[in-house]
Amino acid sequence: MMMTKINKLFRAGLVCCVVNAALTSCSDIEYEAATYSEAVTNLIADYQQGNRQVTLRWQNPTMLGQSGIQIIKDDADITNIDEVIDSYFIKKAPTNVDVSYTVKARYQDGRVSEGQTVRFNIAYEVQKGGSKVAMLVPDDYATGSADEKDAVAWFQKNYVNTNKGVLLTPSTIDDLDIENQVACWVMCDRIGIERGWENLPGGLASAATIDALKAFTTDGGNLLLTNHATQLSVAVGRIDQAYAPGIYGNGEGGDNGDIWGVHPVIGNVEGQIYDHSGHDIYRGLTYEPNLFAGIYCFESAGVKGDHNCMWDLNAYGLAPAPNVVKAWEDLTNSTVLGTWNHVVDYCCAGIVDFAPTTTFAGRILAVGLAAYEWNIGGVNEKQDQLEKFTANCLSYVGTPAEQKVAMLVPDDYTASADEKDAVSWFQKTYVDAGKGIILTPATIDNLDIETNPMCWVMCDRIGIDRGWENLPGNLASADVINALKAFTADGGNLLLTNHATQLSVAVGRIDQAYAPGIYGSGEGGQNDDIWGVHPVIGNVEGQIYDHIGHDIYWGLTYEPTLFAGIYCFESAGVKGDHNCMWDLNAYGLAPAPNVVKTWEDLTNSTVLGTWNHVVDYCCAGIVDFAPTTTFAGRILAVGLAAYEWNIGGVNEKQSQLERFTQNCISYLK
Repeated sequence: MMMTKINKLFRAGLVCCVVNAALTSCSDIEYEAATYSEAVTNLIADYQQGNRQVTLRWQNPTMLGQSGIQIIKDDADITNIDEVIDSYFIKKAPTNVDVSYTVKARYQDGRVSEGQTVRFNIAYEVQKGGSKVAMLVPDDYATGSADEKDAVAWFQKNYVNTNKGVLLTPSTIDDLDIENQVACWVMCDRIGIERGWENLPGGLASAATIDALKAFTTDGGNLLLTNHATQLSVAVGRIDQAYAPGIYGNGEGGDNGDIWGVHPVIGNVEGQIYDHSGHDIYRGLTYEPNLFAGIYCFESAGVKGDHNCMWDLNAYGLAPAPNVVKAWEDLTNSTVLGTWNHVVDYCCAGIVDFAPTTTFAGRILAVGLAAYEWNIGGVNEKQDQLEKFTANCLSYVGTPAEQKVAMLVPDDYTASADEKDAVSWFQKTYVDAGKGIILTPATIDNLDIETNPMCWVMCDRIGIDRGWENLPGNLASADVINALKAFTADGGNLLLTNHATQLSVAVGRIDQAYAPGIYGSGEGGQNDDIWGVHPVIGNVEGQIYDHIGHDIYWGLTYEPTLFAGIYCFESAGVKGDHNCMWDLNAYGLAPAPNVVKTWEDLTNSTVLGTWNHVVDYCCAGIVDFAPTTTFAGRILAVGLAAYEWNIGGVNEKQSQLERFTQNCISYLK
């Protein structure tokens, strides 16, 4: 018998012949020549070094019967294509690793040819720079879940339609790209699915989806995981399977008349208390101290699914050192930001913020509370709170980890007790936490729009003359002014406080003719009054502008019986009386219908506050200058003397001053 070619499919027969040699001689058996499965030839990988896009090209067999192509990545991942093609596009090939792709011809009778393999290693540096957020939902979200459908509708309206976001499903997961998106919200809220990320529906548990999410977080992309999707924290490898969410619900639920939300204070009946009520994810929400243990509310009475997917911290065998919350946070490099309505101890984690690690450069914020529900079968009286919370979470994860807020002070800031105390607070609150940098004119070149979304410029001095040119410690230098002007032109936001409000003129945001005119720089003296800001403009005249609910005042205690109603910044003490704000009656503005409205129209701004006792339109103590075509950045100017960091002793309203400052920074970053 002569066989010039032996097909791999017939090698087993040859082996059998050898095994049975004792019974029958091979020469006694007649074989027909095997039909050869001709392979592809001339396989190449067409790409440019430094680019993830690769095109595989090859020549197909000349023999008849080919029906398709099989592509194998790294001898593991198999893709079968039911048509005869001669190229295959890889949108995001693996980078900085050796990778192989093998191409085989498939035939109508089921045979697959020998493969031809190409190997390559793409040297690539991830170019983070995406500013949009993505939302990833199951392929069947529109029919599979009313909650997912409603959440998508909100995201579509507020992010996709405003060009701030993209909607993805597992079928379009290749479009998740760190170079285009900074964060991804993964939403899944289903009835009837079993616990475990492998059971997530609509392609969310597919290898392609998990690989894409893992690569995204590894490259520095941030994730917001809500409801049943919190289990993906295990799937991507951020935590071990042993620490998967264990408080789990998937039932149909029913009508429930309670109000549900999140309790942001952990352990408030035990030793160590963790109060996160001022965290950015809660910014602007209404805190209800008299509901349960004190909560932010997400849903009112309605049909509730009770779909918790959160962590039972008592179930993992954690040593209480000093408590299971602390042990969990240390173990997972995370922060527990919220728990269930009525929970006042350390038992469960409903919202967990997993910080970046050396392996996962991206942050993962997981919200597993059943209270986070988008459809309750009717009107949700707390819907605005749910939506605000979601927008806050997307803003929080939408901020790249490397971004830091900046504070710019004069070179000689230690000459001012107010500046010195403000710097000390900023150092502790932002710099030491890895969230901020301190600059002086000597280091102004380090102000960078790519890493600093906003910059607080602080100057509060005794004895300096009015005019931005007179600002001390080189704040008025050409280098500083040019840097601030370029920063705001590129979209950077500025917080200008005290005498620094005059920089609104220096950078060209307003004309010199409209510079702050109510000005003080004296030594001051003892004053026993309480000073603050009146957030209601014109409340004895026709048009009233009420900004009590603005983000910069969030969480502050409003004192309606003090003066005309104020937020307090300083108690009795030595006050400098260093106003540097706007006298709106001094600019010759026509009252149309009042000088506040005329000023706002003229400068594209909003007056957010005035002096303690002022109830008319005469002065602007806090002005929010909106972005313009020339200045893409926002400028918030706080020129009230009440904004003072050192009053010669204990300031009983210091917490309000600090909270206000944090609010202003959060508003601008």
